[in-house]
Amino acid sequence: MTESHTCSDEHVAIIIPCYNAEPTLAATLASALAQDAAVEIVVIDDGSRDGSLAVAREFEPRIRVFSGPNRGVSAARNTGIAETNAPWIVFLDADDLLEPGTLAKRLACARASDAEVVSCDWMDIVDDGAGNLTDGAYRSIDWSALEANPELATATHVWATTAAILYHRKIVDRIGGFRPCLHNIQDARFLFDAAYHGARFGRSDHIGARYRILPGSLSRRDPVRFSRDILLNGQQIEKAWRARGSLDLKRLKAVQGIYNTAGLNLFRVSHPSYFEAVESQRKLGLPLPLHSRVAPIAARLFGLRGARTLATVFGRLARGSGCYRRVRLHLS
Repeated sequence: MTESHTCSDEHVAIIIPCYNAEPTLAATLASALAQDAAVEIVVIDDGSRDGSLAVAREFEPRIRVFSGPNRGVSAARNTGIAETNAPWIVFLDADDLLEPGTLAKRLACARASDAEVVSCDWMDIVDDGAGNLTDGAYRSIDWSALEANPELATATHVWATTAAILYHRKIVDRIGGFRPCLHNIQDARFLFDAAYHGARFGRSDHIGARYRILPGSLSRRDPVRFSRDILLNGQQIEKAWRARGSLDLKRLKAVQGIYNTAGLNLFRVSHPSYFEAVESQRKLGLPLPLHSRVAPIAARLFGLRGARTLATVFGRLARGSGCYRRVRLHLS
């Protein structure tokens, strides 16, 4: 940690992990520098092979830049955490943007609500890969679910881009950093970990970030890794709830839903981890979904690819017969 940085209670560190982001990094940095709050900007170049590091260096000394070998976004963010003592932190990806004034609004929300995690709304921006941007959907957290049960909500469907979330340092320290073992969903898990550690959430009602959507998302580029991340995340959450003695029926059903999603995805790509997902569901002791009872039998008889083909054919026949709604197995 750099000891020369003394911070007020409203000092915000903006941590930007960067890997091969030369085309977008300058705009991201400009959006961070344009904030009207006291900010410290830390860029962690994660072994980029393009000109990202040179772009970042052009902004010195207004920002601090660190570089090292490629270790993944979680390790880069954790390095950034260690290099600042700011009481508030925003994790900004190198292709996303902060809206002007958003940090001041989030800090005001934190003051008013005593929140330790403050989220705002955000807007998708769709990048066609050639540098052409169009506005996409308006996004917001499902606040009713989050307020009803933060852990259940963040374990199942509540997510926000990291650019839209302001974390208090004490929550970040309590969590212990991002999880490198979850390559693709480490940001969603970090939000769950905040809820698990008792964070108080607050909503700053404004559009505060723009989230870039590029062709070929992580889930499409590597669907096996993405699906295995979902499975591992479910196993870790189940273990954490069991260790605390809080795995009640609602949480059991939430974990089953995570395993079910992982299993469906792994079945679609015919990966053998599908059987691990089904077994993880079975061990929960809840009634299995129909596909988790039927598909494993077919997969053991005909192999995963054969079972996948049968499921596709069956789905087409069922749709053609007009009884798809009644007999659908959710296998395709």
